[in-house]
Amino acid sequence: MRAAAGPGGAQMGQRSPRVQGAVTAQGSWTPTFGIQGLDVSYYQAGVDWQQQWNMGARFAYVKASEGNYYTSPSYSSQYQGSRAVGMIRGAYHFAIPNWSSGADQANYFVQNGGGWSSDGATLPPVLDIEFNPYAGQTINGVYMGNTCYDMSPAQLTSWVQNFGNTMRSLTGRLPMIYTNTSWWKQCTGDPAGFGDYPLWVASYPGGPSNDAGILPSSWANYSMWQYSSTGPFSGDSDVWNGDYASLQRFAGNPARGSFDSLSLVRDTTSAYLRVTGWSVDLSRPWVSTPVNISVTDPGNVTTGYSFLANAYRPDVDQAFGYGPAHGFDNNIQITASGTYKVCATAVSVNGTVDLGCKSFQANGVEPPIGSFDMLGQVRAPDDVSLRLTGWAIDRANPQTASFADAYVTDPSGQTTGYRITANTSRPDVGSATGYGSNHGFDKSISLSKAGTYHVCTYAIGQYYNTALGCKDITVGSNPPPKGYYDSIRISQAPGAANLVATGWAFDPTNTAASIPVHVYVQAPDGSNVGTAFTANQSRPDLNNAFGITGNHGFSASLPTKGTGTYTACAYAIPVAPLASGNTALGCMSIQVSNTPVPAGYLDSVGVASVSGQANIRATGWTYDPAVPGSSNPVHVYITYPDGSRQGYAFAANVSRADVNNAFGITGNHGYSTLVPVTQRGRYTVCTYGIGIAQYSSGNALAGCQSLNY
Repeated sequence: MRAAAGPGGAQMGQRSPRVQGAVTAQGSWTPTFGIQGLDVSYYQAGVDWQQQWNMGARFAYVKASEGNYYTSPSYSSQYQGSRAVGMIRGAYHFAIPNWSSGADQANYFVQNGGGWSSDGATLPPVLDIEFNPYAGQTINGVYMGNTCYDMSPAQLTSWVQNFGNTMRSLTGRLPMIYTNTSWWKQCTGDPAGFGDYPLWVASYPGGPSNDAGILPSSWANYSMWQYSSTGPFSGDSDVWNGDYASLQRFAGNPARGSFDSLSLVRDTTSAYLRVTGWSVDLSRPWVSTPVNISVTDPGNVTTGYSFLANAYRPDVDQAFGYGPAHGFDNNIQITASGTYKVCATAVSVNGTVDLGCKSFQANGVEPPIGSFDMLGQVRAPDDVSLRLTGWAIDRANPQTASFADAYVTDPSGQTTGYRITANTSRPDVGSATGYGSNHGFDKSISLSKAGTYHVCTYAIGQYYNTALGCKDITVGSNPPPKGYYDSIRISQAPGAANLVATGWAFDPTNTAASIPVHVYVQAPDGSNVGTAFTANQSRPDLNNAFGITGNHGFSASLPTKGTGTYTACAYAIPVAPLASGNTALGCMSIQVSNTPVPAGYLDSVGVASVSGQANIRATGWTYDPAVPGSSNPVHVYITYPDGSRQGYAFAANVSRADVNNAFGITGNHGYSTLVPVTQRGRYTVCTYGIGIAQYSSGNALAGCQSLNY
């Protein structure tokens, strides 16, 4: 194959025999931008480099190799000659992808002039991949394939990647790709993913132009443009898409930047090393590129990180003109206190530049630790509580008791927070952690409703908090009260009539307590009045029946306000927390009617002289059947001889055992009245028993008698 290729081998672009017929006369014009240069091969062995310099050429690319079988015999003289007049120069390799692997040809290229150094005078190596210069030929019995080397787009794409990765491993830089859009789209399928490679595009306009035409889709811009194969420069004429300083950067150090600061920042849960600075790929300053950060922790373990340097840094743009999106400001989480060493490296597709290292002493880094051990419930006659147990330690300040915050969401969805001091003795925690024993917590929270509770706890530290987890628990209701509505009756007293409701009630959760009873009375006029009582009367029968202690009977006195039908409903009210509700003891109705008039009798009427004064004496008895234990009034009415009539009020409060025996009542119900008189003549005396019950039907005539004085 070396012999078949001849002394010059394949040439770039339209100088290739494959496309020689397509050459048009570009003339002697150059684009009106950028830096001019040229590329040469064996076919330009006698280049006058000083003349090219004088014409304005400031860089040159020289063919070094082809496939794995050809090296240009003019390479060394051309490479050194271009440099001798001051040009920045580099080498290119003409790829024959179907001859050997990308890695094989990359190694061959580097061994024969394709190396690179950051001396500022050496351009990065170039991969020339284009139309097959030997398409359709059979050389030494080997068919050389079609214009795409008889390779599929996937095969060609993989070959280029293999060549590029090998070059980067050998030289520290990805090669620049030389191609033309037409061949690239036809033969590789125009894949994405080659934007990291600088592009040298071949495109020959028919006359003066600054338009390089359509680019392959991986690239938004090109680094070099081969715009002519017929002048003005020897070989092919090229332009660098930038100024001379950027060309120097392209040839020299591949990246630039600054490691500005290293500090410690925190959020509520963690600590971070904050690294700030900027980084730019000098060969592609319009692209935001990575910066590599290495962190060596207090245990001497080094971890690498890569961040995209795309933060807004207008100061960098103002100072250097690289554009505003080259800053980095990133947080790296750390978990231990101690000294950290952090180093930054600016990254480009062509190599890396060390931006330096900084050290930082990080204190109080460790987040709090702890455990939410148990969520239970504690039930007592007078309280139902959640019990939360666990431990919490702030490792930034372990000698002091820290806090555990609990957030309790009740069955209605309402969340309440509690701060718990973690200072109870936990020897097990002390043994396991070495931070001491007094870091436990044991918290009781009284509840007001039954249902499912969701509880989350956090260990609270000086700098940040640690979630200890969440637990759920379902808290059941206590049973409702027990009770019975025994009876309802009317209780009469002078001037009063009350309903009396009787029964018993107790709370089975707290049997020693006397619980409230509410009685609601609907009166004949439709009004409904509730009265609260306490079931605190002795009921030994009840205690014996249920095996409980305490006083649980009730006798509720309820006022009335007229005759008619009353309905009284009783309810037992629990005193234990989280009871499932009140207990309805039932309703009873009672009719309140007018009571009978008083009973009585006028036993005798006579004249009695007391201390020389004549008096009319009336004797007898009277009582109100509704309140027979009380003495009721007796009214005496006297009709005088002159026809006038006068009334007198007395109390029937004289003992009359005969009346009590006769009617089976108690109290004093007799009367003996004295009314002074002076007139002579006939008197008529009448006595009346006066009703004192609340709803008495009226007064009753006890009798009338006449006498002469």
